[in-house]
This record gives sequence, structure tokens and C-alpha cells, in this order.
Amino acid sequence: MKHTAYIDFACNNPDNGLFSGKAMMATYGDIELEAPGWQSFSFSTGVGFIRIHRRNFKIVGSKDWFGNWCWNRYALPRSEAKQLLATLRKNGWRCTCGPVRFYDWFNGKGEAA
Repeated sequence: MKHTAYIDFACNNPDNGLFSGKAMMATYGDIELEAPGWQSFSFSTGVGFIRIHRRNFKIVGSKDWFGNWCWNRYALPRSEAKQLLATLRKNGWRCTCGPVRFYDWFNGKGEAA
């Protein structure tokens, strides 16, 4: 059983790779998530947490420039990752790619994934 989940955020400036303090895309494994209308939301990090939609989420690790310089990866306890995904869903983010069960749940068309 995995105790850690990894969620990546596109939170770096595409021109120079520096942290931008905003996010509008995320991935969770093969699942792709987009903010409503491609709106950028305030996104920040601190010692042991990330913050989005006025909520802090505990992280246990991170890696800058994961995949390319636009993305950072955050390791969260699974319970925190579930809360983060629920928060993104509640704030209008959409799943644009992922397994049908998750896609339907996240986009409000089915039972919890």
C-alpha cells in the first residue's frame, strides 16, 4: 500500500523556469487537471506545505523542474492528496484526461473514485 502520492503543478514561468506563484494545470499520475477557463490561481510553498485555494496541504517532499522547467512535483501523504484533489474539484478544476471512473467523479458525473 502506498502512503505517498505525487501531484505535479505547472507553477513555473515558461520563459525562465522560475517559480511563478501561480498554477493552472496539475497532474496526478496519468490524470491531467486544468483550472476553469485556464485561470491561474495563487500557489505558494513553505516548509512542509503547499497552498492553493486558501488552503494549506502538508507535503513530505518536492522536486523542482520535474519533467521540464514548468513543472514541480510534490509528495503528499495520501490523505492530504485526496483533500487536495477534492479542493481542486470543488473550485471548478476539470479532469481532461484520466481513467473513466476518476474522470466521471472529478467532473461531477459519478461516484467517488
